[in-house]
Amino acid sequence: MYLISSPVLLVVMAIASLLHSIPAAAQDTNFKFELTPFAAYRVGGNFEEKDGVGRVELNDSNAQGIMLNIKANPNGQYELLYSRQSTDADTAGFLINDPTIDLDVETFHFGGTYLFDGENTRPFLALTLGMTQFDPGITDSGSESFFSASLGGGVQLNATKRLGIRLEARAFTTFVEDDSNIFCASSGGEGGCLIQVDARTLTQWEARAGLVFRF
Repeated sequence: MYLISSPVLLVVMAIASLLHSIPAAAQDTNFKFELTPFAAYRVGGNFEEKDGVGRVELNDSNAQGIMLNIKANPNGQYELLYSRQSTDADTAGFLINDPTIDLDVETFHFGGTYLFDGENTRPFLALTLGMTQFDPGITDSGSESFFSASLGGGVQLNATKRLGIRLEARAFTTFVEDDSNIFCASSGGEGGCLIQVDARTLTQWEARAGLVFRF
C-alpha cells in the first residue's frame, strides 16, 4: 500500500487556501452544495513488469461515480469524488490459464473546482488527490491501493437554478510504489505475484457527463 506523505497533505491544504483566496464574483447564489452523479468512458492504463517481459493492460470501458461539491465562494468549490470502473485487463507475456482478468478500479479523491464567471454556461477546472484501488478477479488475491491525482476541465450548463449538466474531460494518474509486487495470491500455503513493477505512473483518460443537483 502506498502511504500518503506529508508533502501530499501540504498540497491538499494549498487547495483549501487557494479556494478561499479566490475573489468572489457578483453572481452569488443561495445554494451551498452540488451533487453530481455521472457516467463516463475511460481509456488507457497499464502496468509493465520490471524486466519488461510482461504487461497488464487495462481495456477501455464505461465508468460511473458521484461528486459532492461544497461552495467555498461563488467561484471556488471543494470537491469529494468517488468513481468506479469495472473492466478487464489483458495479461500479455504471463503464463497463466486465462490471459484476461476482471479488474475493478475505484477512486476516492478530495480537491477543488474553480468555476469561471458566467450565467448559464460556466467553464471550470478541477484538481483532486487521493487513493486509487485496483481489485483483480484473481482467486485469493487482495486489492492494491496507490496514491493518485486527477486534473480535469469542462463546462457546466445551468438548466435551472437547482439543476444543471456537467460535461468534463479528466486525466487520472496513479503513482505506483517503487518495486511493487502487485496482484498477489496465496492458496494452500503457496503464493505468488502476477507482476513486479518499477516506480512509474499509470495514466487513464476519461470523458464524462453528469446531472448536477443544487441544494
